[in-house]
Formats: sequence, structure tokens, C-alpha cells
Amino acid sequence: MGNNIFDWDDDEKQEEVKRANFQQPVEAVDYWSQNEPQNSAWGDPWQETATEKQWEESVEYVPYQPDSTDENVRRGGLAWSAGIVFFSSIVFMLFIGWGADLLFQSKPWGIVVGIVIGSILGFIQFFRISSQIINPKSNKSSIQPLMPRDED
Repeated sequence: MGNNIFDWDDDEKQEEVKRANFQQPVEAVDYWSQNEPQNSAWGDPWQETATEKQWEESVEYVPYQPDSTDENVRRGGLAWSAGIVFFSSIVFMLFIGWGADLLFQSKPWGIVVGIVIGSILGFIQFFRISSQIINPKSNKSSIQPLMPRDED
């Protein structure tokens, strides 16, 4: 009947569907009364009195000991050195790439490769130094002798 694919071709069929939809009983459901907790008073949560839970297990308190001044100075020095090492490795490799550009006359590629290699080296050094800031107990020397002395 219509030009659209969604239009009804048969008016009688359309009326039957409308009547069938309206004749079906609809159950009224009150969701508020079903989901309401039983024997509870609705009040302002800010006005309610606070109660402490009694824990079955005892809680062990660990005394707080702030880091010493020497440890704070050490961490600050490592943080400064991490930033300086990162910046200087990029600048150093940039100058080496610039020198390679002048030597080989490959205008931008030496600088680009120098910056990329300097960034990689800078990130490696930055993470190595910052791991010493975070884990101060693992700052032992990584050089271990092949044949340790037995001083028994």
C-alpha cells in the first residue's frame, strides 16, 4: 500500500495486530516495594551513629620509622643524576650524529639515528638508576669474583 518497505500492505492485518497487542493483560509490578529492605528506616546516612566492627583477629601495629636524612639525600642525588644522564646521553649522541652527517654528508640521517640511539641509551640508564631509588636494598655490586675467597 505504501512506498516504504516498513508500511503495511494489508490494513486488516494491521488492525488485528493492534487489537492483539491491546488485549493482552499487563501485570502491574511495583519494583520499589519488592526491592525495599524489610524493617529498615530510611534516614540520612550522615545522621546515623557510627559503630565499630569488632575484629576477631587482633591487629598488629607496625611502628612507622621515617627514612633517615642520609637516605633522602641519596635518593635525591640519584633522581638528579637520572635526569642528567637521560638528557646528556641524548645530547651526546646527537652531536655524534651531527659529526657523522658532516663526515658522510648524509644531512638529516645522522642526527635522527643519534637521537634514537641516545634515547634508547638514556632510557636504559634512567631505569637502571631509578631502580636503585626504589629498591635501596638491591644496590649491591653486580660484579662478583669468579673465585671468592674463603676466609674461614
